[in-house]
Amino acid sequence: MKQTKTVVVSIGVSEYAGSRQLEDIPCAHQDAHNLHKSLRLGLGEAYDMWRSVTMLDPSANEALAVLTSTSRGLRDEELLVVYFSGHARLRRSVLSLAFSDALDDGRGHLSISELARSCAEVRASLILDCCHSGAAASMANRPDILSPTAISVLASSAAFSTAVHLPEGSPFTTDLIKVLEDASVIGAELSLVTLAKELNSGKGALEKCVVNIAEGDEDVVLLQEQRDAVGARETADRFVSRLESVDRAARELMWYSAAELPRAYQSVLVGEVFSAGIAGEASWLTRRAVGSFLDRQPGHSRIRNEVAGDLINSENWMEVCAGLIGARRLFATDADLRTAALNVLVSRAPANATWLASMYLTDCREFDFDSTERSQLAKTSWGITEILEHFRAAGKDREWLSHWALDLATATRDDSVLAEVATHLRLNGLFVPAGTDVTQVAEEPLSTYLYSLAPRGKLVSSSGKWLLSSLFGNWRRDGRSNLRTYAASRRPSAVLKSLERMGALPAVALRTAVLSDPWTAEHPDRVETVLSWGLVDEYPWVRQAAVELASDGRIGPITEQLIDMARRPGLFDLLLTLKDRDGGAGSLLELLELTPVERAALTRDGC
Repeated sequence: MKQTKTVVVSIGVSEYAGSRQLEDIPCAHQDAHNLHKSLRLGLGEAYDMWRSVTMLDPSANEALAVLTSTSRGLRDEELLVVYFSGHARLRRSVLSLAFSDALDDGRGHLSISELARSCAEVRASLILDCCHSGAAASMANRPDILSPTAISVLASSAAFSTAVHLPEGSPFTTDLIKVLEDASVIGAELSLVTLAKELNSGKGALEKCVVNIAEGDEDVVLLQEQRDAVGARETADRFVSRLESVDRAARELMWYSAAELPRAYQSVLVGEVFSAGIAGEASWLTRRAVGSFLDRQPGHSRIRNEVAGDLINSENWMEVCAGLIGARRLFATDADLRTAALNVLVSRAPANATWLASMYLTDCREFDFDSTERSQLAKTSWGITEILEHFRAAGKDREWLSHWALDLATATRDDSVLAEVATHLRLNGLFVPAGTDVTQVAEEPLSTYLYSLAPRGKLVSSSGKWLLSSLFGNWRRDGRSNLRTYAASRRPSAVLKSLERMGALPAVALRTAVLSDPWTAEHPDRVETVLSWGLVDEYPWVRQAAVELASDGRIGPITEQLIDMARRPGLFDLLLTLKDRDGGAGSLLELLELTPVERAALTRDGC
């Protein structure tokens, strides 16, 4: 049996250039987009993607033409859902919707009678988020006994009340989306009457919405009951259970694969990420997979946003990392999430979390210099150079950033930090004032070569991240060394001497790249040369690469700097690598005072 289709026409009018009386409504575009997305996801196969449309700032004639042509193409059993966010005028008890060409003399408007004629003889549900929208409820009444109507109306306010449109969105539409999404997640049927009851029962409802069903009908079902709701719940339960019985590599792949499940299945699983406590992973790669799963949810997903917020505000820094990744595209538009990320940035949380907070806030053009200067990142040369690269990527002035980075380094009162930051600036071709000391590694041709190579860079989408990361590196600042190309035209003895000095490179990513380069591992002299500095490096990421290269369980000296998780990221990944290599994970663990959740996460992975 062919499924009955629902066609959605979502209209958002933000700009009223021709009217002095009507102010612009910045949120109307966003509300029209998000409402349409919620309906599309909730309707599933009933959604008609070919005839549905979102119209932004249409003229009155454009909107009328689309509604008329769309209505004419509908069969009797099909449903048309029309959403409108914008201004409206009530004159002599007649409601008229204002479109982008609205003038103060009444032109550029459509009266409700014109709307009714455009949707004549089709089943239509009008959802109006505008002032006086309750006056449109009469459209659902028969004008006379011989004139049937099939139009139902859901209005955001009463006939003589005004609508509320805030910069972040209309409260009516925001609550409407929440109800739609909740019904979608559990697969429940949702009708106009039920929807109105849910909206009016909310504690935060600013205005009681109005509903009127087409005369002669009892109700209009917007979302049909989804028979696979039980399957979605069972899938989520089995997923959570399976996570407990597989290794971390399998868990990573499970999370990336979860993003390919049907949307209803994903929505149920999203709700489990925090409540079931399954985001607290010891491995950076698995934490990233959890966050990437959240990141791939629809941008307006209330459940995803709430879960990401719960994770970011968690006391468990591993959950914080997953939440930051999941919310990374939202900090520019969601004030609560942005505040939570800034709180992480200035906290004493492990550097894994503060580093992510800094990177994703600057990705969203959130430049909080005061918070950045107060963060633990500003206490080490690695942290300062990472901050510098975050801000450079966001387009801040190069010379100003050079001065700022040097000021941060000077504030540490550590001459070695200042010299390393100055060397990093010099090798990047950035401004370094005369008389500022740089380390000798700045004069090495190999250093110049390595700094000239572009890092992996930012992945545009979470889709394919596992494969692309395995090919090009696990984080965006992963360096590329291409040592085989460099060595091909140089004497082996000279290259070996240069390799010996690479331990002084300011960039942690490049030191790691030298240790991880396949060419390095091809000759024992090269291996021992780079291990001479790799196995004493203070940064866990570098030490991890050295342990992997040594492949014999050697770890090198354990220093306070190496285990200072607030200033240097990657200690847990080093522990996991040592465990995999049958190395000294136990001796390192004995020096750490772990919280119960940290110990549980490491124990789960065999440490």
